[in-house]
Amino acid sequence: MDRLTSMQAFTQVAELSSFAAAARKLDMSPAMVTKHIAHLERLLNVTLLTRSTRKVSLTEAGAKYLHHCLEVLRLVSVAGDQIAHQADTPSGTLRVTAPVELGNRHIAPLIPQLITAHPQLCIRLDFSNRVVDLIEEGMDVAVRVAAKLDTALSGRQLASSRLIPVAAPSYLARRGIPKKPEDLKSHDTLVFGVGDWADWKYANRRQAGAITVAPRLHSTSSEALRVAALEGAGVSLLPTFLVGDDLRAGRLQPLLTRWSFGSLGLHALYPQRRYHPARLRAFIDVLVAHFGDDPRKDPFWPSE
Repeated sequence: MDRLTSMQAFTQVAELSSFAAAARKLDMSPAMVTKHIAHLERLLNVTLLTRSTRKVSLTEAGAKYLHHCLEVLRLVSVAGDQIAHQADTPSGTLRVTAPVELGNRHIAPLIPQLITAHPQLCIRLDFSNRVVDLIEEGMDVAVRVAAKLDTALSGRQLASSRLIPVAAPSYLARRGIPKKPEDLKSHDTLVFGVGDWADWKYANRRQAGAITVAPRLHSTSSEALRVAALEGAGVSLLPTFLVGDDLRAGRLQPLLTRWSFGSLGLHALYPQRRYHPARLRAFIDVLVAHFGDDPRKDPFWPSE
């Protein structure tokens, strides 16, 4: 039998001086209350209660044990209250990882409001373009950017970010505006230097294809490509989450907008658990408020 339940039965019998009254309060049968008391007496090898036809009273050992039982049950109640409060109140340390460019532009600005709203919450940010193993490295949540995911982690897609060819007005004034995807072959291109990103796939309602560009600049930093594009060095295929502000301000111009060059999903991922702490839920709520509640929408595109 569960010792904690037996202790609860014992304290109720001692308080009410009645097995029947204790049974009613605990919503169990008098016979079950009797079994719980007998269970404790066997474990302790003492008699805890004496019973007469008129009343139930504590033995000397019972009185001492009652004092300890009340303290144990009090501590259990306090622990439960504290854990319940923690489950409802964001607290402790939330460990977040995200790609450098996305993290600096879209995650870091959200953190001050989060820690201001929740004084018991601490945040640890790890911005890195490598794929972080959440379990191995003790992270609570990853915000990842990917066309598709292959992961056993739980999570949700937050938004979409289309890939768009962009160039500075100064470059286009010098080299001309491409009218169709094949025209990009004669342009200076700035290419993300991971995988087969020199192959730019495109599609519209009537056709689909791919071109292999000859990069003037390769980089594993999309921010470096953005800076080069801003300086008029060429055309780069970049995600709207990185260049949305530049498009709105006219510093960069979107090209070939009648074609789709693909899109990336922004995902919040976390280890699979039955219950998630309030600090994680609070962070996800802030992300949803920032990116919007439609995962198919591109909130960075100027027209949306």
